[in-house]
Amino acid sequence: MGKVLFWSCFASVFFSMLSATVLANIAILPVVPDLVLLVVLYVSFMNNAVIGSTTGFISGLLFDFLSAAPVGLNSFTKTVIGYATGKLSGMYNLDKILVPFLMGAGATLVKMLTITVLSLLFGGKVVVFGLADSTFWLEVLFTGCCAPIVFALLALFPSLFIIRSNR
Repeated sequence: MGKVLFWSCFASVFFSMLSATVLANIAILPVVPDLVLLVVLYVSFMNNAVIGSTTGFISGLLFDFLSAAPVGLNSFTKTVIGYATGKLSGMYNLDKILVPFLMGAGATLVKMLTITVLSLLFGGKVVVFGLADSTFWLEVLFTGCCAPIVFALLALFPSLFIIRSNR
């Protein structure tokens, strides 16, 4: 379990740096896909809810320190998503394109709803997108489109991201 958590957090830091340095500077992208969320989704789905929520918490906390969000915001949202996705572990067949796209898009919707609820606690410090905002739907689309790519990259290293007893 420790090895999976270490490599999942390492991948989360790598993808958050990739998002912040490369994807954020591409002028044609109005939004940046949440690649850290995709790492949490993959690890949660391939293992269980305990691994998913732990990976979500640690990855979210690391992402909180790298972003301008209030500490705990990303940690909470990724913990919730990691737990829920871990509960779905083994229930569906993970194909190459459709299921990862749907998981990425659905998790972005859940993230938005969770952040909307948390904005009531944090006040004006949290940026909330509404369902009518085109920026939100572009993030849903871009995160969904990146999901098959990230899942395929992580699937290249099953010994690092999957606990053998779950296979």
